[in-house]
Amino acid sequence: MEVFEITGFQTGISRAGVNYLQPGDSFQNISNGYIYRQILQSRKGIGFFAPRLDNQTRVFGIFEHFLPDGSKELLVFDQNFLNKYNTATGVFDQIPFGGSMVAYGGFNISSKDGYVSGTSYSTATNTERFIFCGNSITPNAASSQIFFYDGTNVKDFTSVADNPNYTNPPSGTLTSSKYVVFFNGRLNFLAPTIAATAFNQTILFSGIQTSAGNGDKFDVAGSGEAVFDTYEDITGVKILGPILVVNFTRSNWTAEKTTDAFNPYFTRKIASVLGTNADFSAVNYDATIKSLGKTGVIGTDGRQSLRVDNKIPYFTQNEIDAKDFNLTYGGFDRDTNQFLWAYKTPESESLTQDSVLVNNYEEDTWATYDYRVSVYGQTDLGIDLTWDQIDETIDPSWLQWDTTEQLWNEIGLGEATQKTLAGDDLGFVYELNSDFDDYYATISAITPGSTTILTVSESPFVAGDQVAISNVEGMTEINNYNTEESTITFEPYNIISATTTSIEIDVDSTTFSAYTANGSIQKLIAFSAETVPFNPYRSIGRRCYISHVEFLLDVTGGFLKVDVYENEDDSPYKQDILLYPDPDGSINRREWITMTVDNEANFHRFVLKQTSPGTQIRITSIRIHAKPGGLTSG
Repeated sequence: MEVFEITGFQTGISRAGVNYLQPGDSFQNISNGYIYRQILQSRKGIGFFAPRLDNQTRVFGIFEHFLPDGSKELLVFDQNFLNKYNTATGVFDQIPFGGSMVAYGGFNISSKDGYVSGTSYSTATNTERFIFCGNSITPNAASSQIFFYDGTNVKDFTSVADNPNYTNPPSGTLTSSKYVVFFNGRLNFLAPTIAATAFNQTILFSGIQTSAGNGDKFDVAGSGEAVFDTYEDITGVKILGPILVVNFTRSNWTAEKTTDAFNPYFTRKIASVLGTNADFSAVNYDATIKSLGKTGVIGTDGRQSLRVDNKIPYFTQNEIDAKDFNLTYGGFDRDTNQFLWAYKTPESESLTQDSVLVNNYEEDTWATYDYRVSVYGQTDLGIDLTWDQIDETIDPSWLQWDTTEQLWNEIGLGEATQKTLAGDDLGFVYELNSDFDDYYATISAITPGSTTILTVSESPFVAGDQVAISNVEGMTEINNYNTEESTITFEPYNIISATTTSIEIDVDSTTFSAYTANGSIQKLIAFSAETVPFNPYRSIGRRCYISHVEFLLDVTGGFLKVDVYENEDDSPYKQDILLYPDPDGSINRREWITMTVDNEANFHRFVLKQTSPGTQIRITSIRIHAKPGGLTSG
């Protein structure tokens, strides 16, 4: 009998005869989970970063705004307003309109894929300013769609009354742009509209900022236009060290710095196999920029562009809604080394994104998540709390201490901690990987009936979500999950309909006791991972006999269920095999659990599953005990 171990501790064949397999090459489908530091685990949940935005509309951008004094602000755009995070109160404050924009009243971003582009860019006197634009923003009275935030108000960047140093380019009045980037000492507008004409292959760049305000002028020496030699449209831009990578619909280009102050860019086409179809899908980290085209994911280092989705070659073509492909928005999570793309699935009834494509750039693995967000951002801002300030007004999950897995000595320590943020279609801003609970709400009332109505704190639940309820007092019959015991098996409830404060579930509670107090509801995280077909003896024409499989599980991660398939069968011949380490009986952090297989087949596939609202399964190693079987058939 030979042993094949899926682990990252070593590769090759040991002297003991153990064949080591890389986890990144052993799984073909991972849902709501990822491989991190060679350990397969379910994803963590998402939690509220702050109370819901006052406007309660879709989030179109999350930005770190860098101030000249070295400090930072966190800015979030909704459909109508700019909001700034208040580090004293822990809420987002709505920014008023000032100057010529007082009568404007608010944005109206008309399209769900009309995301905001923005950059910090100080004034000629080195005071703070954040400049932003977007083609879907409703123009103001002066037909402008380019604005700025000066630390107090939102004003018109192209208005001399609001921005006295501004001058238009010689070719006409600048009114809008798809992107804005601070690069090469200049303010750069990509795909600008000048004199009512869209220049979709152009960078409009200002002069270098001086005390005379040349950084706001587009008719001075050092300003001008860089035109890419193509008729394709610009569909993305990211800074990659000394170059600006510009995505187009069928190609990729760079704008490289020159030593000529009057001609500051040299444009060059990168040899590429495809382009970018989602305008805000480009993400960059570790000298690589990745973006999504309808026929694949492309990565570029500025010299060459190659497809990087060989493990999921048809994903963007088959799994992302082609009609709403441009909804796709990219981000990254420093904590787990992941690129993230929020997208809409073809079969979805949602009007916006309902899934996330995840690429771990260290492990070279792919997965999908089922949370619903519109945009991503980063921050290390937050609020530091004293012990007596920690209550449910800051985070609803803190109402009951046993419903959060945050470490006690870390609760409230928000300042200086790096966080990945995400916004959604309802005006909520989340912190990803904040703890192990997912979408969460506290319960304040329950109306019994043939279906049950829960009155809850503001939350983003939707019809179809599977949920668990715990800690309800009075109507204890409705509790289907014990947070203290991390119940091995339980029947989840299904949400029939939902608003932000009312949830209808498929529970007949007509005979239940009366509700008195408390309770919480959480969305389940449905983790699964499917191995690639396993038969190490196929090359010698033999079937594979497996006697048993061992799983090394963290004892605090709850249960694991396994389905076993043979060949290409759609139905497993072993289903829901329960593996459960004993958290109280084990003296170690991890425990080996054995599952008997005793079967011979051309190929074997294993599907690992866990559905839980409050634990994170971690699988450190899998040992498959196998030997050659009979001759292969078919």
